[in-house]
Amino acid sequence: MEKKLYICIVVALLLMGTSCSKFLDTVPRDTVTNLNYYETEQQLNSALAGVFQTLTKIYGHSFQGVMSLDGDEGFYNRSAQNTGIAVNLVTTSETNVTNVWTALYSGIERANLLLANINKPAMSDENRAVIKGEALFLRSYFYFLLVSYWGDVPLLLEPTSSVAHTNNPRTPSKEVYEQIIKDMTEAESLVPGVRQVSNAGHINKSAVRGLLARVCLYMAGDPVKDVSKYEMAQTWAKKVIDDGYHSLNPDYRQVFINMSQDKYDLKESIWEVEFYGFSSDGYNATGKVGIHYGISHGGQDPNYGYCFGYVAVTPKLYFSYAKGDWRRDWNIAPYSLSSTNPATKTYRPVYPTAMQASERSVAKWKREYETVYPKEQGGNSVNYPLLRYADVLLMYAEAVASQNGTVPDQEVLDQTVNQVRRRAFGNLLPNREMIDTITISTAGSGYTSAPPVTIAGGGGAGAAAVTAVATSGTRALTAIYVENRGGNYNSTPTITIGESWMPNVLYAVGKQVYNDNKLYTVTTAGTTTVTPPTQSAGASAAATTGAVFTYAGVQAKATIILTNLSVFKGDVKKTDFADYAKFMEFLKAERSRELAFEAMRKRDLVRWGDYYRVMKQIALDFAPLGSRAFGGKAGENTSERDVLWPIPDAETTVNKAIGQNPGW
Repeated sequence: MEKKLYICIVVALLLMGTSCSKFLDTVPRDTVTNLNYYETEQQLNSALAGVFQTLTKIYGHSFQGVMSLDGDEGFYNRSAQNTGIAVNLVTTSETNVTNVWTALYSGIERANLLLANINKPAMSDENRAVIKGEALFLRSYFYFLLVSYWGDVPLLLEPTSSVAHTNNPRTPSKEVYEQIIKDMTEAESLVPGVRQVSNAGHINKSAVRGLLARVCLYMAGDPVKDVSKYEMAQTWAKKVIDDGYHSLNPDYRQVFINMSQDKYDLKESIWEVEFYGFSSDGYNATGKVGIHYGISHGGQDPNYGYCFGYVAVTPKLYFSYAKGDWRRDWNIAPYSLSSTNPATKTYRPVYPTAMQASERSVAKWKREYETVYPKEQGGNSVNYPLLRYADVLLMYAEAVASQNGTVPDQEVLDQTVNQVRRRAFGNLLPNREMIDTITISTAGSGYTSAPPVTIAGGGGAGAAAVTAVATSGTRALTAIYVENRGGNYNSTPTITIGESWMPNVLYAVGKQVYNDNKLYTVTTAGTTTVTPPTQSAGASAAATTGAVFTYAGVQAKATIILTNLSVFKGDVKKTDFADYAKFMEFLKAERSRELAFEAMRKRDLVRWGDYYRVMKQIALDFAPLGSRAFGGKAGENTSERDVLWPIPDAETTVNKAIGQNPGW
């Protein structure tokens, strides 16, 4: 409800005749300011809404299934795509690059206009400070995206006085970063604390502090390499931790379910891009989260809605997850959806080949959890995270380690990395006595379809699993997938595969039941007598068993292992790492496992100096995969220049002072 109210206010402000966006469309052609505007507090808030709108523009499309896949986590799942940013074959006229550049500078201009007029209306100093702080922070965030994607960029801190003022030279990246830090630091003193806000859409102190930590890490890395900023990154991340408010949601999955259901969890998800409604409601405030990224579905089942399934995952990402890491089967779809209504799930192998792994979709935001109907193709209301507490913990560990090039002490590892990993393995859940694994002990034979699974006893509840069966040969069980691990078990529950034969039941043809470890298929319908089938070949006599049961094979069986409550699965120790390089190798992979598809991977790889090497390795990984080899196109096309995007033609044509990035 809070999200709906907030977004409606923003939308209403943007649709007002005095809104920033409409104002910018109607000012005289020789100016981009208006002395008669910004006269009231309401107009300032309307202008601020216009600055926020920049986020919906860039994260509503360009960073969804297009730009944020330019790393080693996913690839554009269309074999015919041979040009554009989706396959890292960019030109200076690339539409997506141009659109983001234009949107960011438009947002900066809106922020500059607001800041230049911040003192005009009569209003409380407290409210004025909050608006100023949010505008400063947003402008800084826009510059952060610009400098990290394009390097040296024009640094414009005042409103553009005339459309003729177009020749703006680039400012060195180091100076841009310094300005970002200066403005964000001021913003931190102006915006409210996290306890004073009710949603993750507006800016709070924790959001500013967390982003300052990220900015400092980027400035410490390539290409600026100001390593003094590692200490500052540690300081800002520590402020978020020491605030005492934030904690990880015990269930990793729930973080993203909340985003799909218009729910806030500020303890975990500190700052989000807000989207609202559906594409045909007239508000024009929707995004594409779960529509571009997601499990492909044609929309036949309205409960799932349409999903393009643009992005599949790299085998590198899939195999980076250890057994028992819940994040894998949440971030990466373990099943496909049928194009039917109702849609059915077809589960994929638990232990796939590299080719099978590359066929899996991103599944971090699943449309089945959305609560706003209709679930349209054109847009939805699912929010997108820009800062999560898990990221803050990982950044703190990296900053501590990188200051002196050492492995963090165990206390730091337990406070940061191990908190993230304990959540990943289910160790933060209150009902930790849950199922760890289900293993096939007898594969069985003769199954015509995947048999149901029943889990009972053990004092707990809530566990569920599904099976997969070979489509040829002995028709044996090939896998069991744990859909829900349940909880509160005090002893190992019993697992039963299939349905037991029962007396006095009307059975239809094709039904499969087991009795005495044997599997039977009903070949003649009928109501059973009290005599079960027992034969190991052929068919039973209807006069004896009621229905005719034909022997099919052997009943499958499985065993359950519960979690070991005395051990935190996933924990790492300082002694696990021989040196700083080994720790960073682990941390880089951990960031990907935790933050996959949250639009940070390329910029992480660039600041670590890894981008070119990693992308070339991705190309090599895909080369032997036959029909899936197209997943390596982005890596094949990567060159040294691709650490930065080109300055768009739309800018260089009118701005003769800007120049171009190396290699473009």
